[in-house]
Amino acid sequence: MALVAAWERRFRAWHYSVSYQQLLLRSLDDEVSPARVDVLFSNVFFLQMPTTFQRLEIHRGDTVGNPPQVAVPEGTHGEWFMVNGGEGYLYATHCQWHEDEGNSMTPSRFGPLRRTD
Repeated sequence: MALVAAWERRFRAWHYSVSYQQLLLRSLDDEVSPARVDVLFSNVFFLQMPTTFQRLEIHRGDTVGNPPQVAVPEGTHGEWFMVNGGEGYLYATHCQWHEDEGNSMTPSRFGPLRRTD
């Protein structure tokens, strides 16, 4: 199990695209930092998590806690990601993040996603 990233600040699910299978988590926590953090998961096959987090810690790998018993079809590319020690799980191909000085109306670095421009 490898640590991908961790932040001690609030995040919430900001955008999910069924057609592109993308999940964007966003932190706009002015009390902690004026910077905005966007976390993007790509090619999401499975998603089970709350919509808000007081902190965010992401691990990845084949041994991430006890992921749900989901039959991932053979040939599906990706890996398991565990959020906050098992508070949530995703099966996706990528997890990337970007921190900038944007606000809720500033476009995301990850492209034209609804509610991010």
